[in-house]
Amino acid sequence: MPYYAVAKGRSAGVYNSWSDCKDNVNGYSGATYKKFNTQSEAQNFVSLRSDGGSSGGGYSGGYSGGYSGGSSGSSRRGGSGRGSYARGDNSASLSSRSASSSYSGYSGGGYTGSSSASKSTRSTNTERIFVDGAARGNGKHACPQSGYGVYYGAGDSRNRAVPLSDVDDVSLVKPTNQRAELHAMNHALSNIQKEHSSNPSSTKSYEIHTDSTYTKNSIDTWADKWKDNGWKTSSGSSVANKDLIQRNHELYTGLKDLGVPVELVHVRGHLGNEGNEQADRLANQGADQMK
Repeated sequence: MPYYAVAKGRSAGVYNSWSDCKDNVNGYSGATYKKFNTQSEAQNFVSLRSDGGSSGGGYSGGYSGGYSGGSSGSSRRGGSGRGSYARGDNSASLSSRSASSSYSGYSGGGYTGSSSASKSTRSTNTERIFVDGAARGNGKHACPQSGYGVYYGAGDSRNRAVPLSDVDDVSLVKPTNQRAELHAMNHALSNIQKEHSSNPSSTKSYEIHTDSTYTKNSIDTWADKWKDNGWKTSSGSSVANKDLIQRNHELYTGLKDLGVPVELVHVRGHLGNEGNEQADRLANQGADQMK
């Protein structure tokens, strides 16, 4: 698998998709990037060459592309360059960029020409959904103002800001940040299921990005063990938020069984990831609306 190291660009980091790498360097003046065969080599390249123009990140990625990069000589510069990005992080805010836009001026990789959607069909068919939850006064108040956000992209009609009082009986179930995060994930998974049901021949892949390791791991790592153990933890206690975790796990595994490519991706929160920031904004809007 190739790894694309971006030392200078909109967001420094290591990506395993040329499409994601290109989004961070195309049109960025003085961009520095290179293709490697190992993640460690790519990370070393970023660590040694990155500067204050963009912040270094951890491992990033999506689906593999096919380009060995270099540096960009374009004069246009964009992006905030804030913080670390996780896998496939910035695509949701880039829907206006054409997959077939021309670009040139790269050195070091031996490629100058135009990008073609046919060269990265799977990458361009990947929809990235960002989810987040918010709970103000979590652990301090009997009923914290809580909500969740789901972000598909700028101006997308599917974007949602939902108060937890719309999806939980908050007089019986205390709102928490974990429940808000899990509800956001449920919303995204349910939408994918509905979309697949209406178009089962679709070749689209999905990534759901969350800054909650609890939410991700509860579905794709822990749930199978909990289920086999009668929904008990290793210590014998009942699994918290079982209702939502069980529902999410059934949706997730059901999609997998149908052959729908869906991946849960952890992204570091509040570090300039546009999709994550927008999901956070929507989650707080949802909390504002809580009855």
